[in-house]
Amino acid sequence: MARILGTDLLKRLAVNLVALALATFIGAIVVGQAAYTFHVRIAKYPTTPLVFGLFIAIVVAAIAPRTKFLPRFLVFTGIFLLELALFIVFSNSMLLLTKNYWDENATSAKPWGALEVLIHVITFTAALVMLRRFRLPKPTEIDVEWAR
Repeated sequence: MARILGTDLLKRLAVNLVALALATFIGAIVVGQAAYTFHVRIAKYPTTPLVFGLFIAIVVAAIAPRTKFLPRFLVFTGIFLLELALFIVFSNSMLLLTKNYWDENATSAKPWGALEVLIHVITFTAALVMLRRFRLPKPTEIDVEWAR
């Protein structure tokens, strides 16, 4: 039984690593294109959404239920894309608010900048809910006709 359990665990780890590596690669391409080709204001450091997206994807991979490869890969890719989109919206709105309401005084706008944490909470919650939606049934939950 331990050998079967270890094999299943290694299989899940391999699926997580492959999905995470492919999603990180796609996320790096998208962040690079947005920051350096299209010159979109992302954050102080343009790779910030990629790094935070990787942290969130690792945590989600560790606690997510069993799923197939494709939904896991799509959710991990969605984490990077959602982080990038939310960072773009947040950074540009904070620049606009700092310019219009605080007369370009960044120190008085710092408490509002702490709302950046909401980006990560939104991304983490959305990813976990989506993976729970695509979870595989446990072997005891499978309805088998011959077992009745």
